[in-house]
Amino acid sequence: MMEQEHDHTGSMLAEIRNLTNNYNPPADACTTYQLSFASLQAFELDLHRHVHLENNILFPKALKMFGSQINISLN
Repeated sequence: MMEQEHDHTGSMLAEIRNLTNNYNPPADACTTYQLSFASLQAFELDLHRHVHLENNILFPKALKMFGSQINISLN
């Protein structure tokens, strides 16, 4: 379920990236506008790290631990 949420979130971020022209504000954008785009880009990078850690480290360890608990309870 959480991996599906990660996929959905990735789709939403792709849409934001598309709408913001890859986080490139217009040439005449004010400082607040520029900072907003930079913050969105930083958020996306942080979220990618978070998803990577969950999908590739936390989830496999949890599945391995959960699987060993099932084997113990079946014995």
